Amino acid sequence: MHFIKNLCEEIWPPFSLSVFTASIAVVLCLITVPGNLLLCIAIIKDPYKELKNSFNYFVLQLAISDLVVGAFTEPLFIMFHTREALGYPVMKNIWIIHLSFFVSCTASILSLAALTLDRYLTVISYYRRILSTNTVTLISILIWVISVSLPCFYFITGFYLFAFLFTNSALIIIISILTFSYVRIHQRLKAQISRWNWLHQTQVKLDAMSMERSHNRAFYTILGIFVLCLFPSLVMIYIINFCDTCNCNFIHWLRDLQFLFPLVNCSLNQFLYAWKSRNFRRAISAVLCKTISYEVTVPSLSSNGIVSIGSKPTDEIELIPLDPVNLLTTAADDLGEINKDSLG
Repeated sequence: MHFIKNLCEEIWPPFSLSVFTASIAVVLCLITVPGNLLLCIAIIKDPYKELKNSFNYFVLQLAISDLVVGAFTEPLFIMFHTREALGYPVMKNIWIIHLSFFVSCTASILSLAALTLDRYLTVISYYRRILSTNTVTLISILIWVISVSLPCFYFITGFYLFAFLFTNSALIIIISILTFSYVRIHQRLKAQISRWNWLHQTQVKLDAMSMERSHNRAFYTILGIFVLCLFPSLVMIYIINFCDTCNCNFIHWLRDLQFLFPLVNCSLNQFLYAWKSRNFRRAISAVLCKTISYEVTVPSLSSNGIVSIGSKPTDEIELIPLDPVNLLTTAADDLGEINKDSLG
C-alpha cells in the first residue's frame, strides 16, 4: 500500500457523476445562500433586540462562512462539473475551487471553535459575561486571516496531501473540542445545581437549567453534525490515497463525495440552531415582513371647531409582525383580569 498512487487523473470521470455532482451543488446552493443571508440580516438588524449576545455573534460568523460556501464554492463546483459533463478541459484552474473549499471549511472549523469557547466561558463564569462588539470583531478578523493564510500550504503540498492532512487535523480538533467542552461544562453545571439546591433556589435552578440545556443542545448538535459530515470525507480521502486496486470510476465517485459532505454540513448549520430558535424565527419574520406604513387622512379642525378644507395631515400606522405566542398570552391575561373584576 502506497500513499497517493492511484489518483486516476488521466481517466475522464463518468458523465453521470458529473451531472449528479453539479445537480447536488445546485440544490445546496439554493438552500445555503438564502437561508444564511436571512440569518445574517436578522442578527445584524435584530428588530426585537433579542440577539445581541456573544454566542449569536459567533453564529453570525458561522453563517458568514457558510454564505461564502454558497456564494463562491458551490457555484464554482456547478461550473466545473457542468463543463466536465460537456467534455471541456477543466483541470487548468481547479486550484481556485480547491482553495475556495479549504478557506470556507477552515472558517467553519474556527467559527465552531469560537462557539465552543463562548459556551465554555459562559457556563463556567459566576457572573453574566458580555463580550464586547470590538472583541467579537477582532476574533472574527483573526478567523478570516487564518482561514485565508492556512490553505496557502496547498500550493506547497498539492491537493491530495493537503486534503489528507486537513481532514485528519479538522476531525481531531473538533473531537478534542467536543470532548473537553462537554466534560468541563457538565462538571460546572453539576456544581452549580448543587449550589442552587443548597440555597433552596428551585425556580432559579429550573429556569437556568432549561436555558443552558437549550443552548448546549443546539451547540452540541452543530458540532455533532459537523463530525458526522466530516468523518465520511476522512474515510474517502484515506481510500483515495491508499487504495491501489480500486477502480477509477470508484475513485472519481469518492473524490466528488468527499467534497459534497462538508458542503451538506454548511447547508445544515442554519437549521441546527437559528431556525430552531424562536428568537431567530421572530427576527427573520420581521425582516421578511418589514415595517409597512399607511397614510391615514385625518381632517384637521380650526380653532372654532370647523373642519379646514384642503388640509391633509397624516398619521402613520406601523404594522409589525405579530407573535402568536405573546398574543395568546396577552389574551389569557386580559380574560383573567375581566374575571377578577366580575367576581369583585
